[in-house]
Amino acid sequence: MRSSYTNLTRTFSSYLYILPPVVIILVFIIIPIFYAIDLSFYNVHLIKPRVRFVGLKNYLYILHNSTFWEIFYNSMRWIVFGVLGTILIGLGLGLFLNLEFRFNSLIRGLIFIPWIMPEVCVAFAWRWMLNSEMGVINEILKRLNLISNYVAWLAEPRMVLYVCLFVAIWRIYPFIALMILATLHGIPKELYEAGAIDGANFWQRFWYLTFPQLRYALTIGALLTIIWLMNSFTTVFIMTEGGPLHYSEILPVLIYKTAFQSYRLSRAAAISMINFTLLLIFSLIYLWVFRKQWRGS
Repeated sequence: MRSSYTNLTRTFSSYLYILPPVVIILVFIIIPIFYAIDLSFYNVHLIKPRVRFVGLKNYLYILHNSTFWEIFYNSMRWIVFGVLGTILIGLGLGLFLNLEFRFNSLIRGLIFIPWIMPEVCVAFAWRWMLNSEMGVINEILKRLNLISNYVAWLAEPRMVLYVCLFVAIWRIYPFIALMILATLHGIPKELYEAGAIDGANFWQRFWYLTFPQLRYALTIGALLTIIWLMNSFTTVFIMTEGGPLHYSEILPVLIYKTAFQSYRLSRAAAISMINFTLLLIFSLIYLWVFRKQWRGS
């Protein structure tokens, strides 16, 4: 009897330890998600008190709106080129940092500074540096005779999205490089010694020995980058607010503008549900890959 009481007490104590994070997740994640789902089926305007049920009208309006598809296309380019750029730069940097050379530790510390900087500070710094009239980027390029006139980096429709994306990649790539570097340190040196004995050259050792070991880290890095880029709001909003027109606008910025500039909370909730669905798909893929690797190890 005493043993059963002791086990019950331990079980109750264990649940008490996990209660705070469960409450936090419930209050700040689960409840807002269900509230947003419910809100998307109503016609709620921030400055109009009348609220009525409209069913799927908000979703139908969004899906038949050409501006939404233009911004959705921007978001897809943002994700595709963002993932490619982040993974390629992170991979190259990770391989470079794995080499033994002088000041390696110092260079590692300097390279990882963008990752630890607040996103707001990064966005404001780059907006100032890319200023078309007094930005340091234009000044440097002009002194190097690479440009004859100052470039309006954040006002040119064809390049503004990619300029913002460059800043986003600049902030994320150190984390991917760190993942690659940690994975490289875990590869047994015996593999390379065996490859050298078999006469494998540099590219053969990379393709047949190094790359297979990096596949899991690259997959996880790509999925995390997709999730981060789909949630990216601060960089774009601070640098351009989605302009000029909608050329640099992505879904998180559209959600904000719809809710707090157009005051259409229900439409913003519907857009956020579309974005949330895409995020959920990639998050589930990430968890599946992580679980598969964990079981395999």
